[in-house]
Amino acid sequence: MKMNQIRRMFLLFIMLTILHGNHAMPCTYSRNRNQKLIAHCENQGFNSVPRNLSRNISELSLSNNSIRMLENDSFVHYTKMEIMILSKNFISEIQEDAFFGLHLLKVLKVNDNLINITTLSHGVFRHLSNLIDLDISRNKKSLHENTAFVYPDGAFSTLRSLQNLSIDLFMFPEFGAGFSSLKNLTVLKFSQCYLRNSSRFRLSNSTFEHFSVNLKELYISGCRNFFLLEYGLFEYFPYLKILDLSESYVHLYQALRILHPFQYKNMSVINFHHISDNSINEDDFPYSVVLTAELMTYLRTICIEALDLSKTGIVDFKHNSLLSFEHPECFKTFIISANRLPSTTAKHSLQLYSFFMKAINIKVYDVSYLTIDYAHPVFINVYNTESFYHLPKSAKYFQMSPHWNINYSLPSSIEFLRFTHIQITPTSAFITCKSTSLKYLDVSYGVYKRYPQFSEDCIKQLEYLDISGISVAIITFPSMLLPKLVVLKMTNARIDQIVRKGREWMSFRAPVLREVDISFNNIWTLEETTFFEQPHITHLNMSNNLFRTIPNFVTKLQKLEYLDLSNNLITSLDDNIRHWLDKMIHLNPILNLDNNAFVCSCDTLDFLLWFEKTNVTFYNGDNYTCTMSKNKQILLKEVAKNTKKYFADCKATLWLHVGIILVASAFGIFVPLSLLYNYRWNIILYMYRKVRRVVEKNLHENYIYDAYVSYEERSVLWIQKCLLPKIEEEWGLKVCLHDRDLLPGDITADAKAESIQQSRHVVFIITEHFTEGKWGRFEIDRAKYEKYTTNLRKIIVILQNIRIEDIPDEIVNISNDVCFIEMALDENEIINSTDNQRDWLKLKALLYLN
Repeated sequence: MKMNQIRRMFLLFIMLTILHGNHAMPCTYSRNRNQKLIAHCENQGFNSVPRNLSRNISELSLSNNSIRMLENDSFVHYTKMEIMILSKNFISEIQEDAFFGLHLLKVLKVNDNLINITTLSHGVFRHLSNLIDLDISRNKKSLHENTAFVYPDGAFSTLRSLQNLSIDLFMFPEFGAGFSSLKNLTVLKFSQCYLRNSSRFRLSNSTFEHFSVNLKELYISGCRNFFLLEYGLFEYFPYLKILDLSESYVHLYQALRILHPFQYKNMSVINFHHISDNSINEDDFPYSVVLTAELMTYLRTICIEALDLSKTGIVDFKHNSLLSFEHPECFKTFIISANRLPSTTAKHSLQLYSFFMKAINIKVYDVSYLTIDYAHPVFINVYNTESFYHLPKSAKYFQMSPHWNINYSLPSSIEFLRFTHIQITPTSAFITCKSTSLKYLDVSYGVYKRYPQFSEDCIKQLEYLDISGISVAIITFPSMLLPKLVVLKMTNARIDQIVRKGREWMSFRAPVLREVDISFNNIWTLEETTFFEQPHITHLNMSNNLFRTIPNFVTKLQKLEYLDLSNNLITSLDDNIRHWLDKMIHLNPILNLDNNAFVCSCDTLDFLLWFEKTNVTFYNGDNYTCTMSKNKQILLKEVAKNTKKYFADCKATLWLHVGIILVASAFGIFVPLSLLYNYRWNIILYMYRKVRRVVEKNLHENYIYDAYVSYEERSVLWIQKCLLPKIEEEWGLKVCLHDRDLLPGDITADAKAESIQQSRHVVFIITEHFTEGKWGRFEIDRAKYEKYTTNLRKIIVILQNIRIEDIPDEIVNISNDVCFIEMALDENEIINSTDNQRDWLKLKALLYLN
C-alpha cells in the first residue's frame, strides 16, 4: 500500500512538471567579458519560459526550444536582463504584458518563429523603453499576398530608443505614421523578402515616407523575384551610408536610377551584387547590360568607399561610364567580378588599369571571372574581405591567345588583389610597387603566355599567393625571399611536367610558410630537397596525385599538423613513415589517406598491425578500404582488428617459400655441369624473370599478362598457328588477346585499357590493313600513355608484309621508343627460314628482358 502511494506521488510530480514546462534539462551559466551572468537554455525542450533561473542574469538564450506563447509576466523575475534570444521556437502569440519588467533590455531576438506581426497588440513593446536592437524577421508569412500588408505601427511606435530593426518585407507593404516615432532608427534590414512582380508590383515612392531621415543603413536583399522600383523610393534617406540590394533581382538599370538622392554625397557601401539575373530579360531590362554615361549619371558623382558590382550582367561599357568616377580616391574596395566585361581588348583593360591608378586609397580590388559565365564563381564579402582567404576555387579555365603587353604600378594602399578566372589577359604584364601593403594575391586560372612579373617590393608583405591553374612551366619564381608568405596554392599547375624534366619549381625562400596546396598535379614523386627551405609547414595538401607511397621528404617537416594524401595510389605505409608519425604524435597530426589503393596481404601485415595500435588521427579513417585476394574490398579497420583471422597462414607460407628455395638450391648443386652449359641461356632468362618479378612486387607493380597483342583480322590464323605455340606453350609466357581474354559484357574501351595496363609489354602485329581496324589507333594511344607513365616496359612492333611508308604515323612518331621485328605472314616460311628463327629469338629476348 505504501509502495503504491509513492508511485502515485511520483507520477503526480512528473505531470505537474510537464504542465509547468519545467521537464527540460537545467540551463547552464557563464559570464561575458563584463563578468555579467549569461543563462544558456538552448535546445532544452522548454515549452514555456523557465521561472526558476537566477535573477541576476544579464543575458538569456532560449533558442531552439518549443515555446509557443509568451505569457504575461513571463520575465518579471529577470529585471536585470539586457539581451534575450528567443530564436527558432514556435512562438505564435505574445501577450500584451509579456515583457513586463524588462526596462533594461537592449537586444531582443524573436526571429524564426510563427508570429503574425499584424496581430501584435498596440502596447506589446511598451515595457521595452531602452530596447536598441529588435529582430522579428523570418516569421509567419502573410496569407493574402494580393492585399496590402499593414505593419502594426502602433506596436512599434513605443520603441523610441530603437536603433536596429530586422523585419520581413511583404507584398504591398504599408508602414503607418507610427514609424515616424522611431527617431533613433539607423539600421533597417529586411531579412526575408516576399516581393515578386505580380501585376507589375512596385515599391512606390511613399513606401518609406514615415521612417526616420537619420537612417544610415538599409538592407533589401534576397528578393529573388523581379519587381519594380519607383524613382523616388529612397528620397527620405538623405544621410544613408550603406545601401544593400544584393541578391534582389531589381536589375542594374533600376538600381542606378534610384541613386539620385545620394549624388555628390559620401557613402560607405553600395552593394549591388547579383541584382541582375538571367531570369530577367525584357525590352526595358535586358539580361545583357551595356553601361552608358547616362546610366552612370548619379553613381559616378558619389564618394564611395566600397562598391560591389559583381554578377550584374555587364557586357560592355561606353566612354565616360563605368570607370568615370569623379572621386576614385574614395574607393577602398572595388568588386566587379563575374561579369562579361570585354577585357578582350587592350582598350577596355587599360581603362580598368587607369582607374586602378587613380584609386590611390584602394585596399581591395577584384576583377575576376570575366568575359564568360562561369558555372560556380566564388565571391568575396564586400563587408569582410579577409574571410575569403581560405575559400575554395572552381577548377575550370579557358585558353585564348592575347597579343598585348602592359606595365603598371600598384598603389601603396592595396592589400587584396584578385584576377582569377580571366579568359583573356595580356601576353605579358610587369607590375611594380612602391611601399605596397599587398597581402593577398590571386592570379589563378588565368590564361597567361608568361606569368605576370612583380617587382621585389610587391611581395615583401605578401601573405597569400594563389597561382593555381597556371602551368609552372611558364612561371618564373623569383629567387628571392618571401618573408611573410603563409599560404601557397598551386593546384592544377602541371607540376608533373617540371618534375619529369628534373627542373626546380619551388626555389624561393618563405621562412614562415605554413600552408601549401599542390593537389591535382599528377605528381608521382618529389625530390627530398623540394621543401627544405620551408621547414615550418603545418598544412600540406598533396591530394589527387599519383603517389604510390608517402614521400620521405615529409619526415623533414617537423611541425606538420595536417597532411592530405587522399585520392592517390598508396598501398601501405613503410616503416620509416610509420616511425616518423609515431614520433610526431605530440602534435596530434591529422593524416588524410581517404580513397587510396590500400592492399591487405601478408606483405602489408606490419602496416595493418601498426594501423590498429597507432594513436595517429586518420581523417575518415573508419571508412578506409583495402583490396584482399580476388580483388575483394573490405574495411581496412576491420582487417587490422582481425589480422589473426585473415592472415593466420602468413608464417606457414613464409616457411613454405623458404623450403622451396632450399630444395631448389640443393637440386642446383647436383645438376651436371654439361646441362648447365647446354641450357645456360634458358636458365639465365628464367632466373632473370624470377628476379624481375620479385623487384616488381617490391615496387608494387603487379602484371597479369606478359604481353598484350594488338592485331587485325588477317593475322588471326598466324597468331593461332605460330605466335601462341611459341609464346605460351614453348616459352611459358601469358598473353592477352582481345578475342579470347576480354569478357563480352565489359565495355570494350575500358576492358582494353585495363588489359594494357595489366600487361608488361605490348606487341603490335602491323599489316597493311592494321589502321583500318576499329581499335588499332586506340590501342596505340593507350600503349603510348602507359609507356610514358613508366607502367609499360616495351612496345614491340612485328611488321608483316608491309612497306616502310605504310607504317601508321602513330608508330612512326614514337619510333625511338619502339622495337621493330620483321616476320613473314606465311607460317611455313617462318618455320624454315634461318633469319626468321633469329627474329623469334629476338622476340623472346625482348619479352623476357626489360
